Formats: sequence, C-alpha cells, structure tokens
Amino acid sequence: MPSADQHFGLVFCGGGPAALGPIIAAARSGRLDALLDLGIALVEPGPVGPGGLAHYRIGANSLGGPFLECLDGLPATGPFAALRELPETRLLREHAEDHPPLSVVAPFLTRLGAVVTGLLEAHPRCAVFTDRAEAVRLTADGVAVTTGAGLELTARRAVLATGGRPLGGYADAEVVPGLELAPYRDKVWHSSALVDARRTPPAGRGTAVVIGGSHSAWSAVDLLLAAGTDGITLVHRTGLRLFYDGADAARADGYAFDPVLDVCPLNGRVNRYGGLRGRAHELARAALGLPGAGPAPVRLLRAGDPEDTEAARKALAEADVIVMANGFEADLPPLGHADGTPLTPATGPTGTVVTDRGHLVDAEGTAHPRLLAYGLGAGLAPSADIGGEPSYTRRADGVWLYQHDIGEIVLDDLLHEATTGETHS
Repeated sequence: MPSADQHFGLVFCGGGPAALGPIIAAARSGRLDALLDLGIALVEPGPVGPGGLAHYRIGANSLGGPFLECLDGLPATGPFAALRELPETRLLREHAEDHPPLSVVAPFLTRLGAVVTGLLEAHPRCAVFTDRAEAVRLTADGVAVTTGAGLELTARRAVLATGGRPLGGYADAEVVPGLELAPYRDKVWHSSALVDARRTPPAGRGTAVVIGGSHSAWSAVDLLLAAGTDGITLVHRTGLRLFYDGADAARADGYAFDPVLDVCPLNGRVNRYGGLRGRAHELARAALGLPGAGPAPVRLLRAGDPEDTEAARKALAEADVIVMANGFEADLPPLGHADGTPLTPATGPTGTVVTDRGHLVDAEGTAHPRLLAYGLGAGLAPSADIGGEPSYTRRADGVWLYQHDIGEIVLDDLLHEATTGETHS
C-alpha cells in the first residue's frame, strides 16, 4: 500500500454504489488492470459498497435481477466469482422478478464492496482509507484531498461520489407561482426524514401533504400510510409518470402517454427513467383510478391548475405534516481553487450541475475536468448514447446505471485522460 503522502492517479471520495460503478464497469469490460494501474485512493468512512441504501426504509425502484447483472460478463474465476453463491446473493436472486426491500439489496452491495476493497488493497499503487474526505482543492497539476484524520492525498483527479443531501431551501420553496411553503416552514420536512433511518421522522400522525410525484414522494406516502396517517394529499406539478415495459402494456392499462416523447427510442420502454415502479407504481395507479387498482390512497392535486392550487393552499394550511420531495444536491465536502478561494458548485432544479462527462460545474459556469461528480444529487443527464424518454429532463441515477452506462462514461473519461494526457471538454 502506498504511503499516505504519495501521489495517486485518482482519489475516489466516497465508496457507495456510484463510486464503485466505474470499477465494476472496468471489470466487466476487461479494463480493470488499466484502471487500477492509475493508482486509486478510495476514501470512505463506512462499509464500502452500499452507501446510504443500507439505511433506507423503502423498497427498490427496480427489480432484484438488475442488481445482479453486475456479475454478468465477469470471469468465472477470480475475486468476483465467489459472489455468485453467497447467501446475500441467493437472497437477492429470490427477488429477481420483484422489487426487493433495500435491506436485501444492501448486504449484497456490501459483499461487492468487500471484493473491490480487496482488489484495491492488494494493488501496490492503490489504497483504501476508512476516513472521510473533509476538503478538496485544486492544485497546479491536480487535486489535493484532506481527510478527517488529517492526511493529504494528492492526485491527478478526484471522483466525488459522496451521496446527496436535501436541496437547499426546500422548506421555503415555491411549488408553483403563488404557492409557497414559507408560511408553513415549521411543519415542512424533507422526504429523506422519512426514508432514511439515520434521520428522525416527523412525530405528527394526523393529516399530511406530500409535494412531488417522484419515487421519493410515493415512498413518503407509503411510509405515512404505514404509520397510520389518515388524510394524505399529494401535490404534483407535471403529471404522474408510470413505467411500462412497452407502449402496448401502457395502453392496455389505460395509461395516457405521449408515444414519442415518453418512449425510449432504444428499447421502447415507456418513461424508462422518470416512470414510477414497484410499490410507487401501485400507489400511483390507484390514485389515478386505473383499472383494478383499488381505492385511491391519496387525494391528487395538480399545482398550476387554478382550482387545484387553491385546494392545495388550503391543504397546506390545515396539514399537520408537509413532506417536500424535491430531490437532492451532492453532499460535497468544501471545495477550493488552487489559490485558496472557495469553489462554489452550481446547483439547479435537479441538483448539482455537471457536464455530460461528469465534470463539476461551478457557480460561474466553468467546468472543472479535475473534479468528477455524479451519484445521488449530481447525476448525469441522459444522452442519446444511453437512451431514455425524450421528455425526461432530470438526472439519471441508480445502481444499475452506475455499474453500466454511467460507469462506462466515467471510466472512459478517466482512462482517456490517463492515456492521452487530455481531458474531454
């Protein structure tokens, strides 16, 4: 293992699913040796592998099978081979055709992380630090990462995959013009307070308003229902998007969609990225009154519609609890320029802003190729290469994407710079 003051090729800040993505992608594509030979320092305070998923109280937003696809294409012998028959893998395989609890997914990812940790620790140019990245600054020829233990790790580039935190200002946010949360901020909670077991959920069990239409919003609805909350109103802005394997399935279900804008041109799936799946899909189907879905679990209000907006304002005033599900920004450590001045990341409606290669963009609009950021709160926007419905305008993230499409984009960028000395613009 290199000494702590040795220069690395890359520092990975974070060791969750996003950080492991390019490493898994490299193993699948036969480029693992090339990546490890760059010299990787991985800095993660907790177990490598599951990240925040280990603490989530909800089910996965995908079937169990795709979580296991990271093993496809890997050699039948070697460090990854033993994963196939571990108890954690067999349990997840039992959920291949349904949406498993994340408490089932996380142990498998922990085992996967242990394999990656072993690979890094066995390589003479790599190291794993059970620590936290406390600060990252640009230098004249790369980056310097300061850890909580006071180590300074220098490298050509830093990969920032440190998870997400609630978008700033969520308690005072404007839902739509004329409908703001500021008057009710004392009873506004972010959806993560319900979803993440590390946070204290709201104590109120009376009426609730959930704002949003994403998986996080419907997960909050599900948790509120389980806690005995009686009257739940869901306020959404852009309509409810449901996932279907194809257009025929959506039509058979009575779901209205745009046959061009809502369909992925690569695989024909309806709302491939933005569509609700699993338990969220079930709840939304019932709320929309689709055939055979059962009673509506919530009252739906479309913010922007004058009548619904007024009803939403009344619901907010009367609610005991308001849950805001407006997403995340990257939970980055403090960043700095080479001259010591702070580097402020740009944020937008979908989180921290990065380029289509994952390069961090600062508040002045400058992209920094030495700093790659992706994962929860800083996902890459879908491109024609990885597909997705044209109507989807948010970021693309998820464990499968980190290990496949997004992981390959980041891997290509890292190896391109290493082999040519140039970074993608």
